[in-house]
Amino acid sequence: LSSYGASRAATPFGTPEEAANSQGHTDLAAWLVASRGWTPLQHLEALTVDRARTLLRGGADSSSGEPSALERARVLCSWSESDPTAAAVGSTVEIRSLVSRPSMNGKVGVVVSANASTARFGVRVAGEAKALALRPANLQPA
Repeated sequence: LSSYGASRAATPFGTPEEAANSQGHTDLAAWLVASRGWTPLQHLEALTVDRARTLLRGGADSSSGEPSALERARVLCSWSESDPTAAAVGSTVEIRSLVSRPSMNGKVGVVVSANASTARFGVRVAGEAKALALRPANLQPA
């Protein structure tokens, strides 16, 4: 629905993130936070070819947004084709083999940043105050 411009405005039940959390859908809540402000074209995992074509023909800008749809596409392609440890900002990942905080193993989060200098990804997990800085070896696509 987000790729069709569905509203994320608060309802009597709260914000979509609050509603997801209250129903136990922490992975969805984390994704909603990470994708807040995205344009419809940035929802690459959910777009069909026809929907992407319609958006582009309608004037959608593949280079707008942070990260842009074009940047997300490049990283998603590298993840699926050449480097299974690469994570795309906005991707849902599962945490694994974390020694410093074993209680986080098995939790699902959303990649919210990538830092090339530290070779770590910022992963937002619902219920955590800050994004966790994790190595690619501690992530797998969820």
